[in-house]
Amino acid sequence: MGSTIISLTSPSEPQSFAAGSLRWRSWPLVDQLAWSWLIPVGIALVGLFVFWQGGSPPLAIAAMIVTTISIWPMWMPTTFEVTSLGLRRKTPRRIRLIPWQAIHAYQLRTTGVMLFQQPDPSRLNVLSGLFVPYPRDADELVVALRLYVSHATELPR
Repeated sequence: MGSTIISLTSPSEPQSFAAGSLRWRSWPLVDQLAWSWLIPVGIALVGLFVFWQGGSPPLAIAAMIVTTISIWPMWMPTTFEVTSLGLRRKTPRRIRLIPWQAIHAYQLRTTGVMLFQQPDPSRLNVLSGLFVPYPRDADELVVALRLYVSHATELPR
């Protein structure tokens, strides 16, 4: 997804936010405690499967490390902000701004919104899209999306 990435020199650097913008924090590891225990169990199962298939402990450990790194968004809090310029996604030491013009399709789901660059995405485009979880009031995000991305196609569920 086309974006502007800004690396911060200090993670506590103050940010100026527009008045009236929608902002919320998402941290699946903390916010969804009932399901977060599945993450280490899943990583351990990946390691066991690789050990069972390959018979190599170093290969199993490497698979567990790669799996842990690949799901990095689960480990860090992410702040989302809807502004007039686009969708701002802030993680520690990085801010990514996705301009509204870069979004050509979106799909409302039960737990969030999937944003796509292509107007008619295929199943594989889910990998290059961006999933944005709903804030406490999901309607606020839906209204903001329909306002800012009126040029985009709303895909059926």
